[in-house]
Amino acid sequence: MLYSTIKKTEMRIKDAINKVFWTESSSLDKFTLILRDRKKGSIEVPFPDISSVDNNYIYLKDDTIIPLHRVIEIRKGNETWWRR
Repeated sequence: MLYSTIKKTEMRIKDAINKVFWTESSSLDKFTLILRDRKKGSIEVPFPDISSVDNNYIYLKDDTIIPLHRVIEIRKGNETWWRR
């Protein structure tokens, strides 16, 4: 399982997202962000929908802005790649 190689203490969410872009650019369509949502509980955002990330927010291509603190997990397929 990929999660065992990336622990919360090893990498901040911003760095984990950037690592996916840097090292997995050819397979971005396999990655998904899992976000905390007040109404739905959680939602999934495919990595190809992400435009950029800074220290506080994720910017999507449709101009949606998501605070980084809402990210709870990164998945590659069905496997957890990073988790809070």
